[in-house]
Amino acid sequence: MMYAVFFVVILLAILLLLENKKNQERYAQQYIEEEPYPLTEEQIKYIHNSWRRIMPIKEKFAELFYQRLFELDPKVKTLFRGKLDFQGKKIMTTLNVVVNSIDNIKAVEAMLQAMGNRHIIYGVQAAHYETVGAALFWVLEQSLGDYFTDEVEDAWVTTYNIIASTMKETAYP
Repeated sequence: MMYAVFFVVILLAILLLLENKKNQERYAQQYIEEEPYPLTEEQIKYIHNSWRRIMPIKEKFAELFYQRLFELDPKVKTLFRGKLDFQGKKIMTTLNVVVNSIDNIKAVEAMLQAMGNRHIIYGVQAAHYETVGAALFWVLEQSLGDYFTDEVEDAWVTTYNIIASTMKETAYP
């Protein structure tokens, strides 16, 4: 008799655990909402199309970017060692990787976080990201001319915010 009661108790406990697990999964599904992707399909198109216009002039683009960056904050120049043309190739390669992954930014998230951590070693401060953004938007406007519409600018602002926030999130927790 004692074994029968023990068996019934164990059986009820197992049934309650299974029911509880089903309820947890059902209720959890109600509260799990997918975060909307920060860029719309239209914005992704603007990024790709504008980048295609930049790539043929990438050396000049990088040169203008650093000129503008140093105009906006001359102290930033001390953070750069070596030749700027090499640095220009690095930034253009990085932007190219990000643009080509823009429809799945998670694919380059680890790369951007690692870059953010390396930038601390170079002396980059969180406030420098604003100056870099301002220089980037200026050179995009100069390079794209009439193609740099409000919609293209909004797409690039969103893209740069993704890049900067991803780089800063591990570097400046």
